[in-house]
Amino acid sequence: MSDNTVGSADTHTDQRQASNERTGRRRFLQAAGVAGAVGLAGCSGLTGGGGGGGGGGGSGMELSYWTLFGGGDGEVMKSIIDKFNEERPLGEDVTINRQRTPWEEHYNRLYTAMTGGSPPDLAISHASYLRRFKPTLNDISGMLSSNDYVDQILGACQIDGGTYAVPMDSHPVGLYYNVDILNEAGVEPPIENFQQFEEACNAILENTDAKPFSPDPYWGGGGGFRQWFMGLNQYGGQMFNDDMTEAVFGDEAGTNSLDFLASVSGERNWDTPDISADRVAQSFRNGSVAMTVNGTWYVNVMREQDFEWGFDKPRVFPDADQLRTTADSHTIIVPQKSNASQERIETSVAAAEWITQENPSWGSEAGHLPAYSPILNGDALPESDIWNKTLKPFKEMAEDGQLAYWPQPESANLYDTSNWTWITDAYSQNISVDQAIQNGVDNWTSTIQ
Repeated sequence: MSDNTVGSADTHTDQRQASNERTGRRRFLQAAGVAGAVGLAGCSGLTGGGGGGGGGGGSGMELSYWTLFGGGDGEVMKSIIDKFNEERPLGEDVTINRQRTPWEEHYNRLYTAMTGGSPPDLAISHASYLRRFKPTLNDISGMLSSNDYVDQILGACQIDGGTYAVPMDSHPVGLYYNVDILNEAGVEPPIENFQQFEEACNAILENTDAKPFSPDPYWGGGGGFRQWFMGLNQYGGQMFNDDMTEAVFGDEAGTNSLDFLASVSGERNWDTPDISADRVAQSFRNGSVAMTVNGTWYVNVMREQDFEWGFDKPRVFPDADQLRTTADSHTIIVPQKSNASQERIETSVAAAEWITQENPSWGSEAGHLPAYSPILNGDALPESDIWNKTLKPFKEMAEDGQLAYWPQPESANLYDTSNWTWITDAYSQNISVDQAIQNGVDNWTSTIQ
C-alpha cells in the first residue's frame, strides 16, 4: 500500500497520510504558481465537491466521476456509466454519478477541487497532466488487479515508480482525406509515403477547386501544435532536455517541422495563411479542403459526412527519419480526499478498471484506441465500421512504438494555447520560421523553469 493513500482506520496512519496530503497540496500549489491561482479564480461559478467521503455501509456508495467528454465521446461515456449503474458489477450498493464539464472548464474545476480538498472520487485526466497532479493523487500501484495494458500507454501513467492513473486509451492523430476530391484530382488512395502525399496535393491544386491540405482543422490561437510535435518526432528531435529544465527544439528537427508547416500556407500554396478558428473545420466538412490531420475523436464527425472519406498514417513530412504521431491518453485518476475510507479508494480503482477493461465501445464507437490489451486484441473492435479505416492503423502504430507522447512538465499546461502562438505566427506568414522557433524556445524555457 502506498504512503499516499488516505483514510485508513488506523489513527496514526491517518495522521501521517493527512500530513502527506497537506504537503502534496502545498507542492501542487507551488507548482501551479500565480498563473494557476488566477486560472482557478476564473471558475468560481462552478460547484465543487465530489460527493460523500465515507465508506459503503448500509446507505450505499455513490462514486462521483468528472469527465470532459462532449459530442459522440460524451454519449459513449454516458452509455458506459449507465451500463455500470444497471449491472452493478461492484455490488448492488455501488453506483457512479457522472458529471460532465466542458473541456475548456474541466481542468480549472479539477484544480480547484483538488487544491481545496473536495475532489471527485474519479476524474478523467490526460496523461500529460499527471506529473502536475501527482502530489494530489493516490498512488494506485498496489490496487490494480491487472497490468495488461499496452506498455507505452500504461507507461504514461507511471511516474517515479508509482502508478497514478488507470489508462483508458490513446488518442493519436492521423491523415483524414476526402476520397471524392482525391478521385476528382485523379488520385487513388492509399497515401503510403510523402512522395504520394506531395503528388496528391499538387494534383488537387491543379485539377480541383479545393485547397489540398491544411495540417490542423482547429487553428485558432494555438493550432498546429500536435502537428508540429509530430514532425519534431518524425525528424528525431525532442522538446525538452532530459531534466525538463530547458526547451531544446531550436535545432534542425524543430525547425524542419515548422518550416514544412509554414510552407503549406506559403510557397506550396496548399492552404491559405488564414488561422481563423473553425475555418478548416468547416472547409473540410464542406469539401473545400481535401485533407487534414486530426485525432481518433474525429471519426464521429466523419460518420456524419455525406462524402466518402479515408484515412492513412500521417506520412506528411518530407525526408522524415521515422514515422511517429503525436499521442496523449485519457486516463482515470483517483484524487486524494481527506475523508475517503480505504474501501472507497479501492472501490474507485475497481470502478476505473471496469470502465477501461469491460467496454470495447470506447474504441468501436468513440473511436479511441483502447489501452487494455484484451479489448485491443479482442473480437469486438475488428467488427467496427472504423476498424480498417482508423483503429487498425493506429493499433499498428502503437505496437510498433510509433506513438510520440507529450512530455509531462510539472509547471506547464501543454494545452494552453498561449504556449503555441509562435506556430500560428509562422503559419500565417507573419514572422519567419527562424524567429518563430526562437520565440517558441524562449517561451517554453521561461514557462518550465
